[in-house]
Amino acid sequence: MAVWCIAESSCIHMGYTFNGENRWDGLRNFATRSFHTSLTVQGLIDTWNIKTSLWCSKHIYKRCKFLGNKTLSQLLTMLFLAIWHGVHVGYFVFFFQEFLYGMVMEKGASQNVLLQRLNRVVPRVVIVALRWTFIKVFMSFTFVSFEVFYLDKILFVYGSVYFICPIVALILIASNYLFAEKKQAEKQD
Repeated sequence: MAVWCIAESSCIHMGYTFNGENRWDGLRNFATRSFHTSLTVQGLIDTWNIKTSLWCSKHIYKRCKFLGNKTLSQLLTMLFLAIWHGVHVGYFVFFFQEFLYGMVMEKGASQNVLLQRLNRVVPRVVIVALRWTFIKVFMSFTFVSFEVFYLDKILFVYGSVYFICPIVALILIASNYLFAEKKQAEKQD
């Protein structure tokens, strides 16, 4: 993150970032405040490498609309980004986890019966703190694969913390389907 801020500040000093509207954010590639306060995975993703994210949204994600499936479009965009960064397995692991955790946050927050019950009982401040912690811990976990590259090293690091983040994400996704089916069965009776 610091590298983006340093690069951005050097561009500001050279005058490259002036956008003609009395603002100096024409080459902005990192949103520091939003990065630290984001409560969704997508919101966090949107705060770094902003120009690349905008380009991928416009040229990859939106062009996959013909598939008629938002999830598949997101997955194909993540696959493109993994290939764009290189052929190391760590990039594919990183972008798949980013997709997985984004899916957990998107589907989990609105559809998971357990989380809906939790929202009714626990104060809003606690829920916000839990969401913020979930995002910071899980996304930090994903960055390991981005930096390590090799599968054996990734598995060693993930194994040292018992694969906790992917397991929790898969449990949340599974509980979403299990309790959704149970809720539908109760409605039919």
